[in-house]
Amino acid sequence: MAKIIILDTSYMLELFGVPLDSQPCRTEEARRIFQEAIERAYDIFCPLSVLYELANHIVDIKNHNLQREIAMRFKGMVEGAFTEDTPFAIIPNGNLTPIHEELSSLPDLCHQYQTNIRMGLGLTDCTIIDVANTLKQNYASRRRNWPAHIWTTHAALKALAPDDFGHEFF
Repeated sequence: MAKIIILDTSYMLELFGVPLDSQPCRTEEARRIFQEAIERAYDIFCPLSVLYELANHIVDIKNHNLQREIAMRFKGMVEGAFTEDTPFAIIPNGNLTPIHEELSSLPDLCHQYQTNIRMGLGLTDCTIIDVANTLKQNYASRRRNWPAHIWTTHAALKALAPDDFGHEFF
């Protein structure tokens, strides 16, 4: 069965193996399931805010050579998202309408953020939850009743995913 996957910053930190923010066993598993998702043609989405957060973590890498290597992989992945053979889509995708819609929904997201702040959920987390629920509804309206999963290590965010991925780490 096809699946909808939304990537969180915590998952991306593992995928890239960012020092101090990842664990080798999780990095290996993150790479394995990402490759599997690509091979199975799952619909994978990454919110723009997640990429900004990941880039901020890459800046903090002390080892210059490792920082440069991870930054190059990050750049390649982002550039790849704008080609036809992309393994994932960045949300919003650069079309002015979705960006306008995302900006217009910011007050609602801030309300959700305020409501969930004690759970440790940030604004990016609230955006991910909103994206996951919206994508699931959009797919269902097109008769694609696919499960929607948030790949994250953050327990509070994982608990609010539309569907449980059932993975030990993510």
